[in-house]
Amino acid sequence: MSDSSRSIRLDRGTKQPFWNSLKVVPYLFILPNMILFLVFMIIPIFMTGWYSLVRWNGMGTPKFIGLTNYFYIFQDGVFLKSLWNTLAFTGVTVPILMALALAFAIMLNQNINLRGFFRGAMYVPSIISTVVAGMVFIWLFDPQLGLINYVIRVAGGTTVEWSTDPRYAMVMIIVGTIWGRTGYNMVIYLAALQGIPPEYYEAAKIDGASPWQSFRHITMPMLNATHMFVLITCVIHSFRSFDLIYVMTKGGPLNATKTLVVYVYDTAFAMNNFGRASAAGVVLFFMLLGFTIVRMRSERTAL
Repeated sequence: MSDSSRSIRLDRGTKQPFWNSLKVVPYLFILPNMILFLVFMIIPIFMTGWYSLVRWNGMGTPKFIGLTNYFYIFQDGVFLKSLWNTLAFTGVTVPILMALALAFAIMLNQNINLRGFFRGAMYVPSIISTVVAGMVFIWLFDPQLGLINYVIRVAGGTTVEWSTDPRYAMVMIIVGTIWGRTGYNMVIYLAALQGIPPEYYEAAKIDGASPWQSFRHITMPMLNATHMFVLITCVIHSFRSFDLIYVMTKGGPLNATKTLVVYVYDTAFAMNNFGRASAAGVVLFFMLLGFTIVRMRSERTAL
């Protein structure tokens, strides 16, 4: 018997450990993360769905009441106001965030002096504590001592009661959100821009395309996937904004800045009605889920 045939028989007769055949090892590496995801994400989602069907104040035994909590919140003027505030806040901040982030990314993608410094300066607000940023913006918009009203007085205008006037309170939140989130989105756009092959722009330049034509026909189509990612993340962040709003206004004045997340917090921990708070949380969850599905399907159709 030749050595080659003997080695083939030995190979065939060798039994591999069962964990190699089942490919268990890769799953063992992600098992701790999956356990944490199950405990802190999946299980709470199902518990929220259950609590939305009961009357419970955080103590004692929950009492099943069916869809009563849902009927109540959709007749609650505060909930409807919070829903409208959330939609308006999202509709204003998301387009501005995406436009500013893309504009800064294009500028800082050019070969300019101190490019690294400006990139870092733009990203710093996204890593600053939201509570600290909220306190800074409270001072900036202070009716008496704030920098914003000081500039308005110097320009000859009339000062604004930012924190106590329902017409202008949301402006503070929008400005603070844009300041804190633009740098993060800029980094995403910057990475996508650097992934576009430069040969496309060179070929367009040879063909006589203007910078605007290159931007319209090369840059924007190549960023379609990035646009979708930034859009979804911005919408999700806007819908779940809480810390900045609670630090600056606590949802006031007169519920002018109360969003769905603030409504859930107040209903649960100020009114001790965890059933209604859970029902509002379920509504928020399905709104985000529906938006994500619609955007993914529309993007897939476009591609």
